[in-house]
Amino acid sequence: MINPINEIDSVAEALLSESEPKATPSKTSEKGWHPKLNTTQAEIFEDPALFLLAYGEKGSGKTVGLLYKLVRHCYENKNAFALIVSPSIRTGKEGVLFDLENMVLPDWGDGIGLEYTTSKLDPNTKDRHLWIANRFGGWSKVLLVSIPFAEAVEPRIKGMSPSFVYVDELTHCKGREYFVFVAAQLGRRRDITGPQQYTASCNPDGPSHWVYKVFMEESIDSESGEMNSEYSVHHVPIKENAKNLPDQYVKQLEQILKSDPVEYRRLIDGEWVDRPTGEAMFSEYYQPEIHVKGDYANCTGIHPAPGNPIIVGYDLGQVNSSVTFMQMIPTHQGNIWTVFDEIDYIGEKILYKRLAGEIVDRLDYWSNLKGYDFKAQHISDSSAINQWHPGGQGSYDAWDMERFSDGRIKMIGCPKGKGSVEARVRLLTAKLFQDEIYVSALCKNTTEMLLHLESDKKDAMRPKRSKWIHKFDSLSYPLLKLELNDNLSALNTDVHQARLVHCGIN
Repeated sequence: MINPINEIDSVAEALLSESEPKATPSKTSEKGWHPKLNTTQAEIFEDPALFLLAYGEKGSGKTVGLLYKLVRHCYENKNAFALIVSPSIRTGKEGVLFDLENMVLPDWGDGIGLEYTTSKLDPNTKDRHLWIANRFGGWSKVLLVSIPFAEAVEPRIKGMSPSFVYVDELTHCKGREYFVFVAAQLGRRRDITGPQQYTASCNPDGPSHWVYKVFMEESIDSESGEMNSEYSVHHVPIKENAKNLPDQYVKQLEQILKSDPVEYRRLIDGEWVDRPTGEAMFSEYYQPEIHVKGDYANCTGIHPAPGNPIIVGYDLGQVNSSVTFMQMIPTHQGNIWTVFDEIDYIGEKILYKRLAGEIVDRLDYWSNLKGYDFKAQHISDSSAINQWHPGGQGSYDAWDMERFSDGRIKMIGCPKGKGSVEARVRLLTAKLFQDEIYVSALCKNTTEMLLHLESDKKDAMRPKRSKWIHKFDSLSYPLLKLELNDNLSALNTDVHQARLVHCGIN
């Protein structure tokens, strides 16, 4: 079944404004209705604390519980303004806003006849907003703002006067700015009864994380040992939400995370545990449950999408050779990358003649399977193009691959100058953080690299030399080359900026 990753923009939405609906909402009927919440969600629903954190395992229902609280605030107050903050555009729209529009608001509509609008896009800021009817016969506003970087928080929310704040995925927000500057905007909106609250949800990280320090250490009175009454922390256990999860959800998540004990304890057991230093340089950004598509046990994963060229990344060597098959799919929000296949010989020699044949066979396989003649672009580091290998008659890697593939593999080089490694680390980190790269579950070497590639002890932005470095190189050379210097135009790709993007998960 295809699991689409949709573009956020559309031409029609660009014409819509933030103006309040002209129609007066219909009168609601509250008699005999109360949202069906589990035990901890019900506690959150009634909690008046000014600063409230809900954390728990993956799939525990903490987001949904806080969204019911948000809707209640909008309904019970005249001209309320609920601000939702997300660390990325895509996760905001496809995550918290999806739950609000498809689960929570329809339940309120069925329960009391609550009226609300669908969300609309601001074409300039990329924010989304919708309106919820209140009991005073008017409308309250909900605004989703996506802020990927801590330094952008203050300027993005400056001048706003929300009466309620919900920050989604707080441990993925990289800095106290997401608490300090956002919470400081509360308390100024008039005609609001009850507390104007800062609420947030997250999966656990470690005790060294700023979220833990703010809500579980700095909120404790040093003399009494009691938590400040303005703060409240709720652990939302997954067992309370088990009946609402798809069959096998937890079992599949356990399978994905079994090779990473730290993430297992965080996302399965709900523990705050730090990762030992020197491990997994992408661990804070790579989330297998989001970035991995398909099921390894059932041999399902990402397929290449017809209409887009295949990008083949290389890291070639006498003993270690890594080849990664990808696609870069343009959207209005930026380029989405998919990793759908790989060929790796790590710690063993392979003749370039054999490797070239395997690559050509793999390209032909995908073209035949999808019924589309994929064009391909082959990208390696510059040394494959300009570094002469003596011995025998001598040659260049690029020459060898071209002649052994009968001219089908023609490489272009990615610069390997000073700072290129750090640039590739930053670029891959940004793609993971923004949910702009997805990996097939069948590409085990890629998923293992993202879990286990360590940083150098002397330089956190340089990978430690290990067997995973070759997979990192073959994955990141195309990222750097094409993100900084788009060469896809030469391939006469069928992709257009306005088309809807589908990543086939088969």
